[in-house]
Amino acid sequence: MSTIILITIIAFGLGDIADIVESDEAASAVTVYQAFDEANREITDTEEYYIGRAVAANILATSTPMLNWDAVSYVNEIGNVTAGFSPKPFTYGGWHFMILNSNDINALSCPGGIVLINKGLCDLATNEDELAAILAHEVAHITLQHGIQSVEKAKMTAAWTTLGHEGTQQLGSDEALELSESYGDIVDDVTMNLVTRGYSRDSEQQADSLAVHILSKAGYDPMALVTILEKMESLTTTSGPGFWQTHPAPSDRVQWILEEIENSSLSSPSAEEVAVRTARFEERYTNAGTSTQPSRGAETDRSGRSGRSSGSDTGRSSSGGRV
Repeated sequence: MSTIILITIIAFGLGDIADIVESDEAASAVTVYQAFDEANREITDTEEYYIGRAVAANILATSTPMLNWDAVSYVNEIGNVTAGFSPKPFTYGGWHFMILNSNDINALSCPGGIVLINKGLCDLATNEDELAAILAHEVAHITLQHGIQSVEKAKMTAAWTTLGHEGTQQLGSDEALELSESYGDIVDDVTMNLVTRGYSRDSEQQADSLAVHILSKAGYDPMALVTILEKMESLTTTSGPGFWQTHPAPSDRVQWILEEIENSSLSSPSAEEVAVRTARFEERYTNAGTSTQPSRGAETDRSGRSGRSSGSDTGRSSSGGRV
């Protein structure tokens, strides 16, 4: 079996396939084809994690993370709270949220639980509920597997086609390289969808609809997603790559979000609850320090603010909307 195939398979967490074709000897096309045929199933959490990690690496190759650890820790806390109230509170590698040092209005949800959010979008939020709304939308995309839905089956089929259907044909080096590249194409396609193409209108509506339910369950204001979109709508600079090229118009999204909130009878929290969280937002994000070490709040309890950043039980920590 060609080494390059095994390396590619293992790199993406496809251990069940690797076990089938683990021989170092040249394998017939039909043997490898059957191995992939057995893998014709829904993608596993492990596989999704490895694909998402590679997608994030692609994006970070041209992006710079923000190193304000106080703000990053806070965003991870709120992100994990929203994820904890999503249909997928746990992922193979845990939920992780990173702020990119860019003033562009955008956020990217990589498969498996990695969210990359631009500082420019974070800065649009004026309270914790609006920040949670931004993160809940990205969590919804990952929960609904929008990042891999459009490419998963097509790319697997491409791998099978590379192998061919001639059972007696041996897999040569050219075919092995093409097969390996098919897996790289999965990562490249997801990256392209996130950065330049964006999700479909239906996918954005699905993510918005799920996001307001996540916010409501977590104790946040589902209307916060409306207010953050209205702020995006009011911006005068909408040229260049990013949000406006990859998302439906904010006004359209506001309309279907309001319909979802009304049809589902989702209520808003009291003004007092929002005020408490706004004060926390100002302390933890707006006025966050510039130290290069994580704050104590990222590790210990600070007045009820849990700082866990893994995908364990943070969804029910007291740093969420239920204060």
